[in-house]
Amino acid sequence: MNKKLRAYLLISLLAICWGSIPLIIRTSDVSSMSLVGIRTFLGTIFLLIFVLQKRQITKDLLYSGIFLGPLLAIHWSTMFKSIELNTVAVGIGLVFSYPIFILILELLRGKNIKLLQVALIFTGFFGLYLLLDFSTISSASGVVYGLVSAISLAILIIYGSSKSVQFGGLNVAFVQVFFAAIILSPFTYEGFSWMLDNLLVSVFLGFFLTGVGLTTYWYVIKFVPPVSIGTITYLEPVTGVIIGAIILNESLRISQYVGFAIVLLIGIVQVIFDTKNQVQFPEN
Repeated sequence: MNKKLRAYLLISLLAICWGSIPLIIRTSDVSSMSLVGIRTFLGTIFLLIFVLQKRQITKDLLYSGIFLGPLLAIHWSTMFKSIELNTVAVGIGLVFSYPIFILILELLRGKNIKLLQVALIFTGFFGLYLLLDFSTISSASGVVYGLVSAISLAILIIYGSSKSVQFGGLNVAFVQVFFAAIILSPFTYEGFSWMLDNLLVSVFLGFFLTGVGLTTYWYVIKFVPPVSIGTITYLEPVTGVIIGAIILNESLRISQYVGFAIVLLIGIVQVIFDTKNQVQFPEN
């Protein structure tokens, strides 16, 4: 299996796993901010174990974390609040308008984006739009939180992609989570007793979804452009909505199933389109 195809497989599996996060948010009796704090705290501990073994922390890497960490804290905090204030479908759907913001930012930076890629992003978002049920919006502030989360994520991905190539996915994952954990430490303290009482859920959220997840993400982004990743990660909100429908009894309409099919189809087309135009990458 070539590297780009393997990268697409990894990001697809990661997006599906991350789709379980809304379920944790909606079923936990702790504030969404405390959940974000717990996530960054445990993620930092997990990643620190491996980072210390490699001893590759440099001053330049730490400087990049000063920017990446706050961006990550803003993205996760506003995402969790958006999902908390609205349904899973609306909350996570708003966050995943971020590929459009990536597209806009890349064009502003003078990047040459193929027309087919633009079409894939907007068609995928149309599928996501069908998946949303705007009649269930119960909080205007939740909508704002979702859009802020999307914009901060777009900036984070574009800035972090070059840093991942420069410093490695594991190191970038660590510094951004480390600085985010410092910012969110007051909320971590508030939810500390919940974390101890729900250790399995906390470990799953912090170690697997955050530590392993972010390391995988920043590895993948070395081989797959940010705009392409945006298309594939539409699978995350799809998974979140489906889980919400099954476990949280959030009903789905026919149009939402159509949206689900469109997102899956666009993901398949993205992989075929991108791997067909594959370039060779050097071994790490």
